[in-house]
Amino acid sequence: MPFATPRFRPVVTAVLALTGSCYGANPEPAANPAESQTTPAAPAAGAASTGSGSGKAEAPKKSLNVKIEMRDGLRFEPPRFEAQPGEEIVVSLENADATHQPHNFVVLRPGKREEVVQQALALGEKGPAIGFIPENSNIIVHSALLNPEGTNTVRFTLPPEKGVYPYVCTMPGHGMVMYGAIYSGVKMPALAKDQNIPPQAAQNAIPGNGRRPYVQRIFLPNTGPASIAVALPGEQNYCWDAGACRLRYAWRGAFVDASANWRGNGKDLAALPGEPWWSAEPNGFPLKIGASAGAQVKFLGYKLVDGLPEFHYRVGETEVFEKISALPGNSGLVDHFRIPKASQQIHVSVASGAGATIAGDAGSTKSGAAITPAHPTDFSITLTEGSATAKP
Repeated sequence: MPFATPRFRPVVTAVLALTGSCYGANPEPAANPAESQTTPAAPAAGAASTGSGSGKAEAPKKSLNVKIEMRDGLRFEPPRFEAQPGEEIVVSLENADATHQPHNFVVLRPGKREEVVQQALALGEKGPAIGFIPENSNIIVHSALLNPEGTNTVRFTLPPEKGVYPYVCTMPGHGMVMYGAIYSGVKMPALAKDQNIPPQAAQNAIPGNGRRPYVQRIFLPNTGPASIAVALPGEQNYCWDAGACRLRYAWRGAFVDASANWRGNGKDLAALPGEPWWSAEPNGFPLKIGASAGAQVKFLGYKLVDGLPEFHYRVGETEVFEKISALPGNSGLVDHFRIPKASQQIHVSVASGAGATIAGDAGSTKSGAAITPAHPTDFSITLTEGSATAKP
């Protein structure tokens, strides 16, 4: 979903600076699990009723269909999803674990995951015969025990109460790390801050698994379809639009949440953990070379320099190289340009909100600074998060 307009517009200063584990033997899964539709466990007190009691047939309600895979590394994919209280859910399960471990899928009442996991562990030798499903009224539904490549479908109705309903694999040794969450009528927090999923689940949905620097081509909100997300060392991140050949926005904190994009057909947008602290204006272009206002831009690729991408593109007939790094202390970004074959005057501008200033040999202005061909063609624009002062 597109992010909201920032609640504030920080003062952004543009500075133009010229520079020269498993439990023994595998238990047997249920026969033909793919053909069975698991019956929900006896409903806990307060569970949603499926009838109206009026004697009249109700119009069928559309079910929420969710596909969940059991993956190597003892994890569910996806590790969480949203639903509504009282909603019917159909979960298509597949054990895609490449390490050949069996798994099950158990949906529980809020806050009951550790209790049920410990009960399953205490089953001991009795566990394999019952698929490691203990007797517990807080179990809403459970699947068959699936060996690798096994499939199963479970259909159930969520209770009417809002809450975070955990799902877990109760195989011994699995339940403490292999679990997920159904957000029923409750807003999901940012992936990196979600305490209801395993820490590694958040990392698995973040491109690069937390490594920095890291570059990822992905669909992002409020930018073109050919955009690139970059995680810089520290806490700064930015989106660079390869279609428009320009920096689109910057944000601090966790990198993008790619779970929706990777889980779907690739058309869903990755999500930002919060609002950008700086965004470019939708129209316009930061460089004007000679009389090239409105000149066609063409992306020519990028190469990594010290782990950071240096973008290469053409403005009209002039080639430009652009590399973005973090300011010391992660207080902002430095957008560095190289135009080695400039033969015309270069006008640089940056849309940054009230109070923005560009400074250079040509003086300081609110709209831009000019560089003549006689000057060096390496220059930078500094974007500072929060308030800052211009430096000549």
